[in-house]
Amino acid sequence: MIEENMDLNDAVDWEQMYTLVSELGIRGYEMRYFDVCSVLWKSKVPESGQADTLCAELLREVEKLRSEAQDNGNLNWDSNFAFFCENLKQAFEASKLFDDEKLCRLCKLLDYVRDCGEYACAYNNGEIPEEIADPVRFAYVDDDLYDYLGDAVAEMLLSCHEDTPYQKKDFVYR
Repeated sequence: MIEENMDLNDAVDWEQMYTLVSELGIRGYEMRYFDVCSVLWKSKVPESGQADTLCAELLREVEKLRSEAQDNGNLNWDSNFAFFCENLKQAFEASKLFDDEKLCRLCKLLDYVRDCGEYACAYNNGEIPEEIADPVRFAYVDDDLYDYLGDAVAEMLLSCHEDTPYQKKDFVYR
């Protein structure tokens, strides 16, 4: 339990947030395909709603996950964000573009994002009392993880030279 006169930052091990990302070798990762993602975003991602092409939708989902973590600490987490994690994993697997090591890394990152979101959701729903809540587990907020995922989407787009149509999901409202 945190003493009243103790600063929260003194009681929280903020470095543990980076453990998995460091272990996977992407701590401090810098995006390689920013220009590709920027063109895709500007040309194919709509201002609202789902995209019409697969890579544009996947990039939109990565950015939704980034925004929810960085802007809201995942406190608005719901089934749509969980779907984004699973949809990205399935698309990366289906692409057959990534070797086993990279695919495993991508899946672990998405599982981590989902786990953080579900923890934040449980806290927000009152399932985790404030006195025992671990704020480090709410959200991963640094860009490196999301930049790595964005680059994977760009690699998919570059490998096929043309984005494939995307079947929009009726239940996705984010």
